[in-house]
Amino acid sequence: MVYFNSRGYNVTGPQNFDGWGISNIAFATVYTFFLFAACLFLWFQRQHPVVKMRKVGLMLLSILVLHVFCFMAFAVYFMNGAFPCSVEFWAMSLYLPIGIGLWQAQNQQLLIVSRQQTELIHSNEIYKPLMPSRGRGPGTSRYWLWRFRVWYRGTSTQGKYEGFVFIGVIIQFTVSMIVYNISRKFNAYGIVSQPTSPGMCRRGWEWAPSVVWQFLWNFVFGPYLLWNIRMIRDIYNWRLQTIIAVVAGLPGTPIWLAALYTDKFNAINKYWIPSMWFVPGMMAMEIVTVAFPIYRIAKHKRASRETNRILAEFDQKRLDRSAGSSLASESLKGKRNGKMSSMESLDACLAGNHHSLQIYASCMELNGENIIFLTRVLAFKQACQKLFRRACNTSAGFHRARNQMFRQALSIFVTLVHARTASYPINIESPIYNWLEALFEPATALIATVESNGRASSFSTTSSSVTPWDDAPELGHQALSPVASPEDKFPSFPMRSVSKRSSKDLGAGQRSSERIAGVTEQEVESMDSAVSKEHDPLEGVEVPTAFDETVFDGAYKSIRYMVWSETWQRYMVWKQKSSPERISRAI
Repeated sequence: MVYFNSRGYNVTGPQNFDGWGISNIAFATVYTFFLFAACLFLWFQRQHPVVKMRKVGLMLLSILVLHVFCFMAFAVYFMNGAFPCSVEFWAMSLYLPIGIGLWQAQNQQLLIVSRQQTELIHSNEIYKPLMPSRGRGPGTSRYWLWRFRVWYRGTSTQGKYEGFVFIGVIIQFTVSMIVYNISRKFNAYGIVSQPTSPGMCRRGWEWAPSVVWQFLWNFVFGPYLLWNIRMIRDIYNWRLQTIIAVVAGLPGTPIWLAALYTDKFNAINKYWIPSMWFVPGMMAMEIVTVAFPIYRIAKHKRASRETNRILAEFDQKRLDRSAGSSLASESLKGKRNGKMSSMESLDACLAGNHHSLQIYASCMELNGENIIFLTRVLAFKQACQKLFRRACNTSAGFHRARNQMFRQALSIFVTLVHARTASYPINIESPIYNWLEALFEPATALIATVESNGRASSFSTTSSSVTPWDDAPELGHQALSPVASPEDKFPSFPMRSVSKRSSKDLGAGQRSSERIAGVTEQEVESMDSAVSKEHDPLEGVEVPTAFDETVFDGAYKSIRYMVWSETWQRYMVWKQKSSPERISRAI
């Protein structure tokens, strides 16, 4: 067996069992094994914040589709004449453009997350509306048209982008099917072109739609995305990943065209078929997509182990010291960047000027919702103490203060905790989340559910009960309209009486006879003019007995520890290494 068969790839001969052909199959097999192992690892780590923000399902699907094309390209030389022209046409027309489209959709998440994190800084009371249940039966066509309008107006930017990609996939498949059936190069019943040899079958206008998406991504959409993310400096190397993917794919289409239509490539085409010129770019996209998240996960786990070791040493030293000494103000010494900043320093920042920390978390770590949650819970507890201190003289005043605080707590839950309404829900343990969901879910359903008029119920207006889908107003992410209490300016929900639902998920032992009171005249005067007293979806809803000012303590401790052990340490290192000019530009 020779390493290079002198016959090479000639589209009509027998299989190439030479060294080059076997090497192609061997390399493709080993590469597939490691790539799928990496994908499997990321799937098992899909709840990790680094992976979760990347829409792991769409990411892995794009890699799978791209890799099918890559493996088939590696197999073409080995199979030679046994690889039909029609199979190569479908591989080029489906797997290549659809894979790139899916990858483009998931990678757009960087720009979308960055922009939405910036929006959170300026408006942290934004939530996603809940879709209403359809009830029994399939529903009429007008009903589903209304549902589509509500979905389009209420879905996120990423959802709309994925929808456009899905439409593009349908168009790509339709065009490919039409081209395949009308061309005589692929079948005898076509109406255009002429039957030709297997070599000439791989040339012609029929192949143009197969590379349009790849060309547009690398020469139009990709550079445009790079321009939009030029100012992003994320710690996850997401921007670097996008740059590598775009640059690596640039030579694909031009060299493929040159290899097909110029004679100077004939000697190269014998061993490196034209479609293989797409493979280096596709492999670069696959590798950077899985490598950078795995690197960040490994780095995170290593830092977590180091943090736990330092904390264990710190606790041991504190036990060894005399009872009169204090370590509260000391930094925790360790190998992690020389030292760890104390928890007290984080608490002081959260209670004081935390603007620079918020900017860093939102713009570089893309997890600004954690800082927003911590600061809003602190403000919530301070407001609780203030209200209860003023209302402790009478039972009626106490109940009114408690009702007011329930509204404020509901605002935090809907915008930052609830998995279906929060734009970026905080990452807390399941038992803590389940308890909060049982506490607030009935009220959340009343506040955030989209009614048939196309709005969330806290903004509901009168509409026809016969044709509720007519003239539905615009719906996006709803901004919570705050109600100013006569005693405090901390925001809460506008509400109206529409239901007698109780917190049944908490069990009968935790129900309360206490119900949310109607909005006072002073509150009505401070409301937005579009929201009236009669539009109060929570009036009469029971306040659970389990609710008090400590309702978020478990979630607060969890997020506080995570921010301290990760974001706060990196922020302090970044602040120490960065010049004052760089910090001022970031802020």
